Amino acid sequence: MQATLTQHPDKLAANSVRSIDHFQGGTVHCLRGRLWITAEGHAQDIWLTPGMRLTLPDPGKVVIQADTDSTLSLIAPPQRRPLTVSLQHLWQRLQRPATGVIGPRCDGAC
Repeated sequence: MQATLTQHPDKLAANSVRSIDHFQGGTVHCLRGRLWITAEGHAQDIWLTPGMRLTLPDPGKVVIQADTDSTLSLIAPPQRRPLTVSLQHLWQRLQRPATGVIGPRCDGAC
């Protein structure tokens, strides 16, 4: 199943399971009920109760089971620019002449 990550609450009935085969990282937030989370690459399963969040930064399969009638949100991670774009932006900023720099006045004998 391909899950859409959203901050909108999603209901999961007691004993039902949601399997996300290609989870691309994000946060599972339990708003109500109790959730059992199994994530590929993690040694232990996690129980979430209302107010608890689990951030899974790595892609992989995630299985969420509701122990009781539950409400959850799947929150996408913040979008990050590729490192090359960030470095290019920084380099461009460094190439600009400094303006508005406040410092000691130099009359040529500095």
